[in-house]
Amino acid sequence: MLQLPRDSRPSHLPSYSYLFALLIGDQPTAAMEPAIEKLLVTLVDGRAEGIRFRQDNLFSLHEELRKESAALCAAEEKDTGASKTEVEVEHFLSMEAVRHFYESLDFGKELDTEYLVAHGKDNTTRRTGAGLVIIRPTTYTRLFSILSPLAAAIAAGSVVALELEDTLLQLDSILRSVLPRALNQNAFCITKKITDQSLLDSAILVDQTGAAPSASHVNHFVSSNTARAIAIVDRTADIEAAAGAITAARFGFGGQSPYAPDLVLVNEYVKKEFFEACSKHASLAFARETTVRRASDNKSDETRTAVQEAEEKRLVSSFGSKDFKLVDIKDKNTSLLNAKVSGRFLPIATSSGLVDSIYTYEFEKPLLAGYFFASPDAAKYLSQHLPSHISFINQIPSSLLLGPAASTSHDAAFEFRYSKEMFSVSRPQFVEQPSGALAKVDQLLSGAGGITTQSLRALATAPLKPTNQPGNSRLGFFEQGFVVGASLIMSIVLPSLAYGTWIGGRRVFDYALKLRS
Repeated sequence: MLQLPRDSRPSHLPSYSYLFALLIGDQPTAAMEPAIEKLLVTLVDGRAEGIRFRQDNLFSLHEELRKESAALCAAEEKDTGASKTEVEVEHFLSMEAVRHFYESLDFGKELDTEYLVAHGKDNTTRRTGAGLVIIRPTTYTRLFSILSPLAAAIAAGSVVALELEDTLLQLDSILRSVLPRALNQNAFCITKKITDQSLLDSAILVDQTGAAPSASHVNHFVSSNTARAIAIVDRTADIEAAAGAITAARFGFGGQSPYAPDLVLVNEYVKKEFFEACSKHASLAFARETTVRRASDNKSDETRTAVQEAEEKRLVSSFGSKDFKLVDIKDKNTSLLNAKVSGRFLPIATSSGLVDSIYTYEFEKPLLAGYFFASPDAAKYLSQHLPSHISFINQIPSSLLLGPAASTSHDAAFEFRYSKEMFSVSRPQFVEQPSGALAKVDQLLSGAGGITTQSLRALATAPLKPTNQPGNSRLGFFEQGFVVGASLIMSIVLPSLAYGTWIGGRRVFDYALKLRS
C-alpha cells in the first residue's frame, strides 16, 4: 500500500491519528508519535496479518542477529559481568525463540485455513493479530527478555513498540541499530516510555518491570515479580539430586532469576542430609566460578540485610560467605519465610510432612513456581494441593531461569515465556449450517418441519447417560499410608497378643490341673 506524506495526503483520506481513533473507537485527541502512527495504520490495512509479511520480518530479524552475534554476546558480558557460559546460553535461547516462532508459520497451511469458508467449510480455529504490543523490558537477561515477546507478537500478526530508555547499556546501543534495520518500520519501532493512557489501555502491554497494576487490564502481561518460587523436599526424594538442582537454580545467574527458589521446605527426617548435600554442591560451584553476574538493582542488598538481621536475632544460622549463604531457619518469626529473595541466598526451613508443607505456611495463590522433590505419589499430591502457576517434579529446568517472571493471571508458556496465542485473538468463521441439537432449534423456529414442541420437550427432558462409575476400590495417597501403617502395627500387635493369650491360657490350664490334683 502506497504511503503518502502526511502533508500531501488528499483531504478525503483520514490522518494517522484519526485512523487510530477509529481503531480504538474513540475520537482523536493529542498528536501521536509518527512511528506509532505507522504501526496503527498497518493494523488498519491488515498488512501485519499477512503470512509473508510475518515470515519476511522474522527471517530478516534472525539474519541480522546472526551477523551481530559476537557483538551481542560481548555487550551482554560487559553489561552484566556474567560468565561466558551464561552469556552463550542466553544468546542461544534468544536465537532459538526467533527460530521457533518463524518455524511456527506454515504458508501452505495458513493459506488453506484462510480459504476454508470460500470452500464452504467452517474456520473454527481462526486467529488474528491482537493489535499493538508494547514491550517494557527488564534488565535481567535482557536480550532474551526482548526477543521472545517480540518474535511471538510478530508471528501472531501484531505490531510492536519496544520501549528503550536512554541507558549506558551496550546491548541497548546494538539493538537500537539492529532491530530497526531488520524489521519493517510498519511492523516495529523503538520508542521511549509511553505515557499516553489511551494508547496503553488499548494496546497489549508486556511489562516485565512489574510497575503496571497487574489486574488493571486483562490484555496486559505484567510480570509477577513479587510472586515466589518454592521448593519442597520430601523424605521420599533423591536428596543428592534435589540439592544439586536447587543450589544450581538459586546460585546460578547471580541469584537474580525470578524463578530461583525463594524458600526450601525440607522434611525434618532428611534435613541434615539435604543441608550437607547443598553445602557440597554450593562449594563446588563457587570453586569453579571465575566471574559473578552483577545485580541490576538493590534487591540483593535488601536480602543480605534481612539475613544479617535474622542472624543477629538468632532466628537463623547460616553457612557460606558474605555473598552466598545457605540459611537454616530456626524460628518461624523471621521475615525470610515470606520474602522474595534476590542474590545468592538460600533459606531452608523444616517441614514435618506433606500436610505441614501445604497448610502451615502462608503462600501466594498461585506461587510463581513450585518445585516438588518426592516420590511420584507424594509429588502428585503436593502439586495438586499447592497452587502454582507452573509446577515441576524432581527438576528445575535451567532454561526456566532465563527471562522475566510470567504474569500469573495468564496461562503459563513454559518454553519461551510467551506464545503466539498471547498476542492474537480468536475470530472463528462459520459457514456450515448448525447440526445436532442446534439444528433442531432452527427447524422448530423456522417452521421447516420435522420437529414439534412436544418432541423438543421430550429431547430436553431425556435422562443423561449414567456415569457407570466403578466402586471406589482404589485407595488414595493417605488411605494407602493408613493401611500400610495399620498393617505394620497389626503385624506387631497381633503376634504379641496371640503369644500373650497362649501364655496366659497355658498358665490357667496348669493352675486348673494343680487344683484337681
